[in-house]
Amino acid sequence: MRTSSVSGGIVLMALTAVLAALPTAGCGPAPVTGPQPARLLAVSHGGAVLYAPETGLLTGYGRSGTQVWQDRDAAAYGVEVTCLAECPDAVVSQIPTEEAPPLRPFLLSGTGRAPFPVSPAAHAHVLSARSAGDAVVEESDDAGRTWIRAVRPDGSERLPVTHRGFRWVESTDGTAAFAYPWQAGAPQDHLLRFTRDANGWRRTERGPSLAETCVAVAIALKGECVTGGRAAAVVTRTATIGGRFHTTVTGLRADGGTAWRRDFVAETGVTAHPSDDVIGFADGGTFTALDTAGDIAWTKDGVLTARFTAGGELVTLTQNGRVEWHPSGTN
Repeated sequence: MRTSSVSGGIVLMALTAVLAALPTAGCGPAPVTGPQPARLLAVSHGGAVLYAPETGLLTGYGRSGTQVWQDRDAAAYGVEVTCLAECPDAVVSQIPTEEAPPLRPFLLSGTGRAPFPVSPAAHAHVLSARSAGDAVVEESDDAGRTWIRAVRPDGSERLPVTHRGFRWVESTDGTAAFAYPWQAGAPQDHLLRFTRDANGWRRTERGPSLAETCVAVAIALKGECVTGGRAAAVVTRTATIGGRFHTTVTGLRADGGTAWRRDFVAETGVTAHPSDDVIGFADGGTFTALDTAGDIAWTKDGVLTARFTAGGELVTLTQNGRVEWHPSGTN
């Protein structure tokens, strides 16, 4: 599973979370076979989206912890989930591929499935979306040509690109983002930078230093960038058909060097606080927050998986199966 490492504005995960394990590079001790744990793919102040590999279920929860929607079919297609202005309303789309027929983007909400008419292209992969009129979409046609299109209330910008399968990473404050094709031989050569204003996303030439440093290291390690307001980490994973999982989390210094590293014999979710200097992960029923030196800042027991919202709340899946919101600064 690949999860987006973003937090932006009123959406924490604003955008990409792949529901199938990626065979990315890893290091450290040999992985062991075991069940893949449930993962919070996206959270916000108003809701959350949970994926349970054991059942294949995607579930949207409201802030009260009640189930708003549930879908079993989407995960089978290797899709990505993109929360809108507030979770659990979420757009489902598919990375362009020649092996499978295109899946048209659709919306999952409390009223069920509905079309999400964000693009007329034959293949539409939603990277970011606040609405159908405020989004970034990877578009491809049947001839193999690909574009990145920024849709805004005041118009749109369509950029031709030479690869398919883009990743999207946002800065913590939701004002900057990066897109790059992870399957490219040198994805850093195809990095696109965006800034956001009141009218949506626009391409730019420079991004914030911490977020761009994290993206550069993630590209080099073939991993995922997890960036917060004052801390960043790169997550690399291995997964085999036989069900062997391994996760390595590398905490970064401001210059991109390694500050600390942790290895897990599991598919582990990692999250960054939007304003504090901590990176967090759940392992063995305990959520652990590490500071920029890799030391334990605080822990919280009884947690199977967790993510920070853009406002700093910690959303957890407890051992009794409840999704709960905890105020910023509490543990």
